[in-house]
Amino acid sequence: MLWVEKYRPKTIKDVVAPSSIIKTVVTWAENWKRGVKQKPLLFAGPPGVGKTSLALALANTYGWEVVELNASDQRNWSVIYRIVGEGAFNETLSDEGDFLSTKEGKLKLIILDEVDNISKKEDFGGESALIKVLRRNPPQPMILIANEPYNLSPELRNLVTMVNFKRLTRDQVVKVLERIAKLEGIEIDKKALYAIADNAGGDLRAAINDLQAVAEGRKVVKAEDVVVAKRTQETDVFKVMQKIFKTYYSTVYSETMLLDESPEDLIYWIDANVPLEYEGEDLYKAQLVLSRADMFLGRVKRRQFYRLWKYASYLMTVGVQQSKSKVKKGFTRYTRPTFWQKLVTFQKKRELRRNILKKLAKYSHMSRKKANTELYDYVRFLLSTLDTDTAAKIAAFYDLNEEELKFLVGDERGEEIYRYMKEHNYHRIEDETFLEGFAAKVEEVELKEAEVEEFEEKEEEVEIAGVKEEKKEEEKKETKRKRRKKEKKGKDMSLEEFFS
Repeated sequence: MLWVEKYRPKTIKDVVAPSSIIKTVVTWAENWKRGVKQKPLLFAGPPGVGKTSLALALANTYGWEVVELNASDQRNWSVIYRIVGEGAFNETLSDEGDFLSTKEGKLKLIILDEVDNISKKEDFGGESALIKVLRRNPPQPMILIANEPYNLSPELRNLVTMVNFKRLTRDQVVKVLERIAKLEGIEIDKKALYAIADNAGGDLRAAINDLQAVAEGRKVVKAEDVVVAKRTQETDVFKVMQKIFKTYYSTVYSETMLLDESPEDLIYWIDANVPLEYEGEDLYKAQLVLSRADMFLGRVKRRQFYRLWKYASYLMTVGVQQSKSKVKKGFTRYTRPTFWQKLVTFQKKRELRRNILKKLAKYSHMSRKKANTELYDYVRFLLSTLDTDTAAKIAAFYDLNEEELKFLVGDERGEEIYRYMKEHNYHRIEDETFLEGFAAKVEEVELKEAEVEEFEEKEEEVEIAGVKEEKKEEEKKETKRKRRKKEKKGKDMSLEEFFS
């Protein structure tokens, strides 16, 4: 049996996580236990930090049944709506056959793993179905799990409470490994534990797997016994910045290769923070080197010649590093490039506008282009000028959420309309069962129409063949008639008429 599963935390007390995360999750669960509905939780963070383990341990602690949808399961529109939707709104039976009623506080926890990958082709429509389920305020607790939460749409993120996980520290990983080794009756050198923890890079699942691989068939493990494949860990961009600005070690170039940043992104980081560390002649030299690196990046973009990336990377790291005459003492708080912040804001606004136009086009039965030119400004004007009740009804008709309303008419007015919608329970009613049945009827009618068309085509072919046959018969009769007429005419002619 894999030790990862054997030693998976059974209760919330066994989970290795920051106290702030444990407190947030326990408070959320206690509110559910008291009958107070809560937003679903979104566990976000890198793999191997205990997101799924915490969700399962929470269910065990409170005695909740678990409905789990893994990444290996198909997660399209119908699957999400059937399994997650029904699970979130229906009562259920326990494994022992007992009826679990939400009125008595007997809940089930719905866990949807790797939700950030739900928008792939095989999961087409899965995110939209999930959003519809969440917006109906389900009476059962739900936990969504994602490695990259910003791959999800803003609309989905607004419907959940995000809990951010970080990679575990080396000491936290060693503590867990030490406990497992003790339970397995293995005597292991402390240096060996630290070597495994360092190689795992904060991924507890990977560390436990490495420990099992090293200790298999042994009762004593020494540091020299630890031979594990070196994992490529993403280097923190801030650590690279410190190496560039605070040292003269040229090894910073090789560390740049481990960054989850392309040279085209890294240059923005360095450019934004050079003025915080350099001044005068040093700043001039550093900016000159950066401009040369930017020229190489420009050639890569124009010619698609990616071998030039290494020259650009060397200039923007080692080149900028060696430009300083001395190291600036003291701590420097590095900043994120403002260019990206502006870009993210612009993309978010563009996405919001695109979602609004999609809804306007869908519910007004027109193209998105026509909705943009003829309807968008008109709806915006109506929402801004009409009384709150009418504006709320319009917003409900077009299924606009709070973020979209604030984008259209400003924060204050948008919040006012959205609050009024909630208070008066204004919402667009869509019966998905009816839509499915309607789609099936349409398909049935289309099949029948196709059959009728095929029959009519065959009937027409037969009719045409019959007409052609009749025409041939008539032509034959006409030919015979003309021949008989000529023969008769020839018989009645005199010799003089014949020779003339």
